[in-house]
Amino acid sequence: MKGKPHYMAALEKSDSRKEDRGISKRKGTPFILDVLVDEGHRLRDEFLKQYSSIRNTTRMPDRDEALTFPYLSASRRATQAAQAGQVGHQWLQETLTAVKHHVQKAHADWQAAIAIPKTTSKVKGVPDHKERQIQRAVQFFAQRPVFEGVLPFSDEELKTIKASYAYWHSTTFGFSVAFAELCAIKARAQGSVLFADRFAEVMNISNTVLRALSQAQDDIDD
Repeated sequence: MKGKPHYMAALEKSDSRKEDRGISKRKGTPFILDVLVDEGHRLRDEFLKQYSSIRNTTRMPDRDEALTFPYLSASRRATQAAQAGQVGHQWLQETLTAVKHHVQKAHADWQAAIAIPKTTSKVKGVPDHKERQIQRAVQFFAQRPVFEGVLPFSDEELKTIKASYAYWHSTTFGFSVAFAELCAIKARAQGSVLFADRFAEVMNISNTVLRALSQAQDDIDD
């Protein structure tokens, strides 16, 4: 049989395995392989169009209500206090504004840091420039925002609101800089209790102790 399918000829000519438009297809009855390849290309283009259409029309899932609640609750509280003309409502608004500016600054620094190309550190064990910038953004986020006047929230409430707003502002950023606090918020919302590793280790019974207890029980039975 003379000639080869266009698909095979294109593969042999192009090391990159891309379709080579410079190779003409066989005249007359085409090879079955070429027919299958053309149909594959058609289906690929059709599925990509369908995927693009679905992606553009599908509504993304909402953020977790438990994690956004602390920030949204504080925001509603500030708005209601301002509408009612309550004394000190300006402190609520100013505090929330300061928290938002602080988180937004940390987010901007974090975005700039993750966009830095990763390089290999010349000193073993020392993080490269990108990692250092990410750590710096995380450390800035962890700092207490700068306020003036009397704070309407406790330090613990402030920490929770800050983590909640970070998650509301950007879910990826929120989990990157406030993972532990977001887990604590979710646990409290579900009525769960957080355990530190050291408590879990204390609660765990080692195999040595289990063997000793088993041997003691055997001695009693005897």
